[in-house]
Amino acid sequence: MQWWAIAKKDIRIMLKDPGAIVVLFMLPLMLITIMSFALMPVFQGGGGDEAIALPIVDQDQTEDSIKFIKLLEDTEGIRLETENNEGDFTEKQVRKLVSDGEYPFALVIPNEFGEKIKAGEKIELISYEDPAQANMTSIIGRAIEGVAQAFEVEYIVTRMVENQVTKIKENVTNEISKVEDGYKKYIANLTNQLNALTNNQFEPISIEVDAQEGGEPDLTLLKEELVNTAKLSLNDPRVTIGTYSASEGDVVERPDAFQQNVPGYTVMYAFFIIMYAGRSFLNERNDGTFRRVLSAPVDHWQLFIGKMIPNYFIGILQVVVLFAFGHFVFGMSLGSSFSGLILITLALVWASSCLGMLIAAIFKTDSQISGWSVLLALTLAALGGTMVPLFIMPDMMQNIALITPHAWALTGYQDILVRGLGFKDVILDGLVLFGFGFVFLFVSLWKMNYEK
Repeated sequence: MQWWAIAKKDIRIMLKDPGAIVVLFMLPLMLITIMSFALMPVFQGGGGDEAIALPIVDQDQTEDSIKFIKLLEDTEGIRLETENNEGDFTEKQVRKLVSDGEYPFALVIPNEFGEKIKAGEKIELISYEDPAQANMTSIIGRAIEGVAQAFEVEYIVTRMVENQVTKIKENVTNEISKVEDGYKKYIANLTNQLNALTNNQFEPISIEVDAQEGGEPDLTLLKEELVNTAKLSLNDPRVTIGTYSASEGDVVERPDAFQQNVPGYTVMYAFFIIMYAGRSFLNERNDGTFRRVLSAPVDHWQLFIGKMIPNYFIGILQVVVLFAFGHFVFGMSLGSSFSGLILITLALVWASSCLGMLIAAIFKTDSQISGWSVLLALTLAALGGTMVPLFIMPDMMQNIALITPHAWALTGYQDILVRGLGFKDVILDGLVLFGFGFVFLFVSLWKMNYEK
């Protein structure tokens, strides 16, 4: 039974290893919990809270616009919102809400909607969308296009039927008039006969009422007309949707996959530097390098900065390489503000480098550093929206994401690369990231032990 003794020894060693416990148990439990909550709206069926909220503004306020809104309300998966605490939405308000990321999409029904529909003229619905939520806005846009086409076809068919009914009524009225005229002649002829009899001058009179064929509608022609009209409506719709960016008002060009994925994975892997920083500190502390360095006229803060700077430069190099790969290999756009891109990159790497120093200050063994570094990197990445887009998470998860530097860095990158915003629009994101870094830095300076 020696094998059993060896096995028990290894089991005890593994279970006493903090790094193994973190990686084998805590990490999967954390990811299962976070990913399950984050993806809850995707897998839960039915409507209600899982429906996509769509703010809508009806500037027309006619029977036709109300009917169109009713069709949207009946569309599964969409929940219309027409007002907030301040009253009915305005176009300016919904555009601001989408620009702030509170909604992925907003729809405006312009004036003269009903008037142009009745006249058979083209009318453009105005939609504002958040380019950073392209997957969601694409779904909503297609749903609205489907409703618009159904509304247009239904309106055309209704108008054609009404016209046909009008024609039938006119035909019936004409036929009734003809019959009335015929019977008037018939009565007049009978009256003449009676007068002739009373005067003993009876002469047979031929009396005829013209029988006219009823003007029945040609249903075959009607069906053909309906089919042709429906095809024309689909190929050249009268109701179209003009899509505009909520931030700039320009027609949206949908971002490609690299503009969506490169920032997310860059933010995620930028924080893996924390494992390298922790191990670097641990190795030199265990080897006695710190004691020898500190025996010379070198202050603690100089040693701290000297260990931190390499991590910072390596982190910047990592981001540059990933973005350069996306740009030069796959033609990814670098967005509207290169200075804004630099700001977010410097702030992101600052936060990750300072977190690496915090890991080095708190944990004392290689297994602890390995386990907790992986746990923190992946957990923060999942919470911050680099694994699952923030816009499909429940509101609670979106609020929790704000306590992670990942969410702020990802939002900053998306503002530049996808939303087309400028330097001033990402200053807040950069300041928050620098703030995260300073908090990590102060705690690490407080906790750092150079001796053991």
